[in-house]
Amino acid sequence: MRIFLYPYAGVGGRNYLKDIGTLQDIQLNEIRLEEGLQLGFYCDDADDTGKADDLLFEGTVHFDSEKQKWFVIVDESTYRHASDLHDSTGYYQK
Repeated sequence: MRIFLYPYAGVGGRNYLKDIGTLQDIQLNEIRLEEGLQLGFYCDDADDTGKADDLLFEGTVHFDSEKQKWFVIVDESTYRHASDLHDSTGYYQK
């Protein structure tokens, strides 16, 4: 399971959980947000030819007590594309 999130905040930035797609994914998957929760995320992307190739990454959930909002810090080392998970036959690698 992956949650939609556009990683707009840059390296180490706070990506607040505010987009409709993100909030819907959290609700539909019955995810209970809590400090330190690690989740998998995806964002729409494309390869050099324009073919859809989602960007996949991991992040950790935190709560901003001042703003009273949840946010994610993305682990930059986990960025990859969905196509990276397939072998030459098109099947997922394990």
